[in-house]
Amino acid sequence: MSKILLENGNLIDGIADGVEENVHVFINGDSITEVTKKLPDSIEEYEVIDCTGQYILPGLIDCHVHLVWDGSANPQAIIEHEPDESIILDAYSHAMDTLRLGITTVRDLGAPRGTVMNLRNKINANKLPGPTIICSGPPIVMTGGHVHYLGYESDGDSEVRKNTRRVLKEGADLVKVMATGGIYTEGEEPGSVQLNLDELSAAKEEALKKNKKVSAHADGIEGIMNCLEVGIDTIEHGIYANRNALEIMKNQGTYLVPTMKVMRQLTSSPDIPDWALEKAQQVIEPHFEMLKQAVDIGVKIATGTDCGGPMTPPHYYFDEMLIMEEAGLSPMDVIKASTSIAADCIDANHLGAIENGRKADLIIVDENPLENLEILKEDKLIIKHGTVVK
Repeated sequence: MSKILLENGNLIDGIADGVEENVHVFINGDSITEVTKKLPDSIEEYEVIDCTGQYILPGLIDCHVHLVWDGSANPQAIIEHEPDESIILDAYSHAMDTLRLGITTVRDLGAPRGTVMNLRNKINANKLPGPTIICSGPPIVMTGGHVHYLGYESDGDSEVRKNTRRVLKEGADLVKVMATGGIYTEGEEPGSVQLNLDELSAAKEEALKKNKKVSAHADGIEGIMNCLEVGIDTIEHGIYANRNALEIMKNQGTYLVPTMKVMRQLTSSPDIPDWALEKAQQVIEPHFEMLKQAVDIGVKIATGTDCGGPMTPPHYYFDEMLIMEEAGLSPMDVIKASTSIAADCIDANHLGAIENGRKADLIIVDENPLENLEILKEDKLIIKHGTVVK
């Protein structure tokens, strides 16, 4: 079992509001065993990494990705006729691309069949290196609804109930539901309601039986309010959430995962179909105004990108962080949204912070990201579960 000492670094632990200087972080195996300003008499058994002048942070977390997609203009078309074996290999490649950026944990919110769940299982069994993957498997979606090609089409509360039980039996870490339409499925509008109140309630009831959270794609206000009424745990996108909805989210402790960058990316390429481009152009302004209001109200915000989606490969994670800062979060609050708050959002409280007992997922950068978040885009040392990522 390897032992690593990160010596004499500046610590941003993901929880405190400031930087602690001249800190030593001890790692034994896959866990952090001590965070201290005092060195023991002997450190011969440790591999020492000198972090003088550098900044040590928790590994970053992306709360909304699609590993089966490659971030091209039409990623679904690439996998549409591929066998699952090929899809899994591509998903693994995308997962490693993510890890090499210092994003050590991802929550995958929609993949066909058992593709990403099987990949997760291999990584969890230490058969493959990779980021921690929390995954929903196939989302629960109305027949012909938003990204129906990834999910289990369900009509009525009884079918939703059965398919929720099905995906949990298959090993999903959480349940994903499609409460509204969206941008990148033709013939629907982001504001349109899809799964209704009874259907959402059935999914939530079944998830509770297995102590699992429910995440909802919810763009339009009526669908968002339906989600809040039944106690959905995380609202993805939240484009048309108004002040009333955001205040309910704050009071209920509902997480918002805004995925800002993907919406801007959808307006950036001539390869985006006209029907998707038109919808994307309509949501850019209200989406950003929603996020600014959510920041002002104090909604719990966790970083998520929709990476893998159209025109959004993994490196756009850092642009997502900059948009969150633009909306009014301080650099420290952006880092917390990307570490400890994100870990709480995805029920991974063994991750997301640098303290005794947490898993040793860390990144080390040369300059202070609180002075410039773009520093996080630069080369960095990455440690995943106590192992340096090459």
